[in-house]
Amino acid sequence: MESFTVNENQDQALEFSPFLKQLVSRHPEWLQDLRLSGRLEEPIPPNAELLAEGIAEFSLDSALRQFRNREMMRLIWRDLNLLAPVDEILADLSLLADICLQAAVEHHTMKFEEKYGTPRNADGEAQKLIVIGLGKLGGGELNLSSDVDIIFCYPERGECDGRRGLANEQFFTRLARSIIRSLSEITADGFCFRVDTRLRPFGDSGPLVSTFAALEQYYQREGRDWERYALIKARPVAGDLDAGQQLMGLLKPFVYRRYIDFGAIEALREMHANVREDALRKDRLDDIKRGPGGIREIEFLVQTFQLLRGGREATLQTPSLFEAASQLQNLQLLPAETIGDLLTAYRFLRKTENRIQALHDQQTHSVPAGEDGLRVAQAMGYQDMHGFESALSDIRSQVQTLFEESLPEPSQPVDTQDPWQAYWKALRNNAGKERPDGRGWQPLSAFAGRLNRLSLSRRASRRLDEFMPVLLGQLDALALDDAIVNRVLDLVSAICRRSAYLSLLVQNPGASKRMLELFAASERIATAVTRHPALLDELIDPSLGAYPPSRQDIQAGVQRVLETTDDPETALQDLNYFKLVISLRIAVAVLKSTMDTLEARFTLSCLAQNLVQATLDLSQREMEARHGRLPGPGLAVIAYGSLGACALGFDSDLDLIFLYQPASGLSDGRRAVSAERFHTGVARRLLSLMSATTPSGRLYSTDARLRPNGRAGMLVSSVDAFRRYQLEEAWTWELQALTRARPIAGDTETGEVFKAIRHQVLTQARDKDLLITEVAAMRERLRDAHGDGNPLKHGRGGLVDVEFVVQLGILLNANEFPEVTASTDFNQQLRALRDCAWINEPNFNVLDKSYAHLTHARQQAALVDRSAEIEAAPLLNIARPLCEEILG
Repeated sequence: MESFTVNENQDQALEFSPFLKQLVSRHPEWLQDLRLSGRLEEPIPPNAELLAEGIAEFSLDSALRQFRNREMMRLIWRDLNLLAPVDEILADLSLLADICLQAAVEHHTMKFEEKYGTPRNADGEAQKLIVIGLGKLGGGELNLSSDVDIIFCYPERGECDGRRGLANEQFFTRLARSIIRSLSEITADGFCFRVDTRLRPFGDSGPLVSTFAALEQYYQREGRDWERYALIKARPVAGDLDAGQQLMGLLKPFVYRRYIDFGAIEALREMHANVREDALRKDRLDDIKRGPGGIREIEFLVQTFQLLRGGREATLQTPSLFEAASQLQNLQLLPAETIGDLLTAYRFLRKTENRIQALHDQQTHSVPAGEDGLRVAQAMGYQDMHGFESALSDIRSQVQTLFEESLPEPSQPVDTQDPWQAYWKALRNNAGKERPDGRGWQPLSAFAGRLNRLSLSRRASRRLDEFMPVLLGQLDALALDDAIVNRVLDLVSAICRRSAYLSLLVQNPGASKRMLELFAASERIATAVTRHPALLDELIDPSLGAYPPSRQDIQAGVQRVLETTDDPETALQDLNYFKLVISLRIAVAVLKSTMDTLEARFTLSCLAQNLVQATLDLSQREMEARHGRLPGPGLAVIAYGSLGACALGFDSDLDLIFLYQPASGLSDGRRAVSAERFHTGVARRLLSLMSATTPSGRLYSTDARLRPNGRAGMLVSSVDAFRRYQLEEAWTWELQALTRARPIAGDTETGEVFKAIRHQVLTQARDKDLLITEVAAMRERLRDAHGDGNPLKHGRGGLVDVEFVVQLGILLNANEFPEVTASTDFNQQLRALRDCAWINEPNFNVLDKSYAHLTHARQQAALVDRSAEIEAAPLLNIARPLCEEILG
């Protein structure tokens, strides 16, 4: 065996860790083997095969301890010599624990099955033990001298098939005790891992091992909020890992509520207070885990967001703090700068924790004094204790600030002297109906009457009594008129029995204020939030409206929904909720003038386009599940009207047609179908999903009547049939519609074929006099059909007139100037007609101004107050003379 020489850096590492120095002194051959294998220099993680060899040579217990100590030598060496980042050390320590647990499970299971037989359920199916890791083990973030927090479980009751007929419960309980002894008992070789099972149901007084059914029942009936918090970090770490994943699926509804549970904020605040109270104990002040600004506060902050938002955002359903923090940034729930600061502090504190525990392999989190303290300081890269303690103090102060600033604000204590308290109390007891200033307030009297007919739980009633005096004071301060007050009280009526939403508003006074401001500004927003109170969650964000949603935000959000569920109904509901959220953000951005009219219409169009693609994906999945995959080019969805023109409004329907390229082959499933049948099924399912009502509303009203031959035509058309129809049979109004048509979803190749057909059709030579006559006649038919009900759109000089002028211009000029067909956007089409000299600069300016003012007025009407009368004449008169001149 080659000799091994310790270099200067190695001397330094040994000086930083007396435990490492002791290990090297007792087992110099381990260090030599690690060096020769390259594992000291390279990130080569623990290997279960090496442990298996040790078990074969020695006893299980001895092999576990030697394997653990050998790996500790490697990890401490790499850590103190700055050869590995702290993330790697934590991950390798967690893998080390997983391997040791798995080896102990397998070894003892084999011994017990030889003695008692195989545990089986009532159907004779073999049952296996599952070990669920919690805490830092579950998160893959174990430190150098940490306990392993675990829960033992197995799928179903039954008994072993051996001669003694031992019950499964007894078998797995004895098995779990043997595993714990093998890991945690101190022998001549030391110990492997300390095992803590107190996080199981009912703690120390509960059974050591539980069935899946018992766990599910416990958490549904007995589970407390701190147990939801603990299970965020749960993952199967040993035993039957596949069955463990099934258990995680069973427990997910307990941990991550489908709708954000704002009622949990109260419990989290109590937990937060406990964390802070514990941190401020005298014996905790130097504790970098539990003290002020310590590791626990970072973990609590991240896991609070996971608990509150994880049911809605499946990417937060991870036991890893690093991954959860990354997703908080991706979802913009915390600023990137805050996440960066948190992770920097977390890594500094975890590295410090490891350096402390590397001293003597002891489970301690306090910076020691004297010689050991200097070792820790120098291991962290500081020359003396003063520099290290100053840096540590700065880090912990920063964590404290981030901790306080990032959590939901606490509710204010009740002010018993507040006159609104007395007013509300009297109102609830039918003892008074006048405001503190002596004036009557009719909306409150009607609201109190409705409230008395509702049956509220004690909790809901308490939260309502806490919220209403604050709300009444805010309403009075804003001097809102009765119509707006009624909007607000309609919301309170809608949520008072779902008191988690009241808790949201109580715990977040800023959200309550933003709600009032938006309700006063927009009837649309008030209606949407009252109908879907989950949108109140958006009001927590003080930057709501400051950063309008981008195309990338929309694409990423829709993709997250599709990637996180395989259930079409769940996906559809999540897509509907996503539409509500993005629409709200767009509406608020318009009200705050951070998004103009054209940007809002474009973003609403982008939202619709992505949702059409998502429902197309869901529809194709279902058809492929029934009939297999269809070879060749796929279906393309073509948008006409407002969506085709990238000018969707808040209330716009979607005009869609479906095109496919003919294929001779059938789908490859057992129930094979032709291309036409396959694509027809996809299109029908898409339309059904788009219009289906869910608890979060429905996506869009759709209209497919613009397809060839309208309702009498096939729902899906081949591109050849579509080309023939457009060239030979299409009416002039259908050609006008084609000027605003574009592919928005589905197969890109088929979409390109559509573009070529559109260009070919629009650039045909036409009888110009006949064209002008037919466009003018269609304009009159539309006006007669709609009367005076929508003057901004159908009045003389309205949007239809302005759009008809542009459509006529394209059809008249496309043969000579094909570039006018390049875009479906009104503004670009108008510029193209100016550039080809069909309209002059003054007329261009008239049409451009008219379109901008009309679209803005219609958008404001839809957003602010649909019933408000708009003075249409000045807007219509901008382009009316020009439209009359061109259209006749």
